[in-house]
Amino acid sequence: MMLYINYIHLMKLRVTYAKRSYKDKVYVTPLVQYSYRDEKGVPRHKTLLSLAKLPDYLVKVIDEALKRGENSVIDDLFPEAGIQYQFSVGIGAAYVAWAVLAQLAVTTLLKKYLTEVKALAVTAFIIERMIAEKPLSIVAQRRQFDGSPIHYVLGSPPTPSLNGWYQSFAELEKVRDKILEDLYARKSNTDKVFLYDITSSYFEGDMCPLAEYGYNRDGKKGKKQVVIGVICDAEGRPIWCDVFKGNTSDQTTVRQQLLHLKETLGVQEFIFVGDRGMVTNARIEELEEEGWWESFNYITALKRKELMMLIDDQDHPMQTDLFDHENLSEIEYQGERFVLCHNPYKLEEDRMVRERLLCKTEEKLQRIDNAVKAGRLKQQDKIAKRLYRWLNHWSMERFFRVSYSDGYFSFERNEEEIKRFMAIDGCYVIRSNVDRETFTSEDLQRQYKDLKYVEQAFRTMKTTNINLRPIRVWKEEHVRGYIFACFLAYLATWEIRKRLQPILAGAADKTSDGISLQEVYRSVANVSVGVFELNGKSHSALSTISKKNRELFKLLKLPEITASLNQ
Repeated sequence: MMLYINYIHLMKLRVTYAKRSYKDKVYVTPLVQYSYRDEKGVPRHKTLLSLAKLPDYLVKVIDEALKRGENSVIDDLFPEAGIQYQFSVGIGAAYVAWAVLAQLAVTTLLKKYLTEVKALAVTAFIIERMIAEKPLSIVAQRRQFDGSPIHYVLGSPPTPSLNGWYQSFAELEKVRDKILEDLYARKSNTDKVFLYDITSSYFEGDMCPLAEYGYNRDGKKGKKQVVIGVICDAEGRPIWCDVFKGNTSDQTTVRQQLLHLKETLGVQEFIFVGDRGMVTNARIEELEEEGWWESFNYITALKRKELMMLIDDQDHPMQTDLFDHENLSEIEYQGERFVLCHNPYKLEEDRMVRERLLCKTEEKLQRIDNAVKAGRLKQQDKIAKRLYRWLNHWSMERFFRVSYSDGYFSFERNEEEIKRFMAIDGCYVIRSNVDRETFTSEDLQRQYKDLKYVEQAFRTMKTTNINLRPIRVWKEEHVRGYIFACFLAYLATWEIRKRLQPILAGAADKTSDGISLQEVYRSVANVSVGVFELNGKSHSALSTISKKNRELFKLLKLPEITASLNQ
């Protein structure tokens, strides 16, 4: 909705004196002027009124009033000047998002692969997702598009139809691989390490063929979901995005991502970093049989169950007494390196989880014991069937001593074994086939911890900035395109955060006086363009930009903002 205000009160007006010579005489004409920058950023001056017919004392009064910021003196003295104030719109935040998207060539690629109208709709959606604290739905954004800051920044184009807006997602999905390939080709590609992880996002409704029940990372019980995979480079820059059915398991997506890196992006040698549920032992063996690790290497971590199995394996050199809670230790076995690490923040958590599972297993065993003593369970084979249904259900078998026969059952905790495994509380093991010349033990640990960059991508896309969820589109191609558009919004957000790092640092954990990204958007949103009509001719002018906002624009490496932008 347009905001109708008296825009002249936002402008910096002043009295200037124009001089001209004629027949050896110098004529001085007092003028009321304001300054602005043209499309090329060149400073210009525009004359609002001529004060030539006023006496000198009145010109002086006007001059002093304008210096005090009392622009209303113009209204009082010149009501006949024909000034009509139309509207103003705060364009600063939308300009930042649009300018960064342009610098990253996202807007260029959208125009290259989509029709003009669909490229416009996708760009408008991306900007809205980047800058809005609570992004509008597609229907609401279209309804409010005309006259919005995004509408002005994009050149005040005709508003696309609602169907055209939704169809833009379907068209975007068709060219997703081409856009990602072009974006990757435009960056400096010395990448050797790629970070990969997946997350899920829930739906409202169940009409989408991609939506399935699966391991829900959003904590939304009873909601169907889709699975989203993201690849980042070692710096954390997002370079790939994929969407899978909601019941897709972590490890089944790995091979496809390797194909994207090799065949689509053309990366010949790289190190693939995946979470412990991603690059499992079974997946590594399967990919080894296909020859994947001849040119590519991996860094992952053992799942807790895999770790305990290796400790139980008498042929494997990994034993509990090798774990050091202070320093890294490493063993090598059959061409693989295992780096034994410790996280003190997980120590108590691991103890609590084990105790909880011990109690749950103990409760099941106690029920068997009660049934045997009550005579409801007598035969040895039936006792065994009930026992082994629960004894290792939570991998707790090693922590109990159990004895049973016909009509007899007893159990107790194996305290010695529990104590032995307490040595690995808070510990985890990094697994890799990268040679020592490439990465030390410390390097492997650091690279694995860099998966935090992918987690940050998911956090930003789903909650803190872009608010991808809940998904409210249902056709498969619309869902895929919608998520990809949110991914492009994250790419630009990542770039903005990188440029603003000096002032964003410490804001999240309150370790400094840094500000958040939303505070930056709120600050630059005060940069406004006003439109007014003077004697039948329309004019636009940029409001005064504060010193703080000028510093923000400089830090963002953006060109000088002008009233006309790209119109």
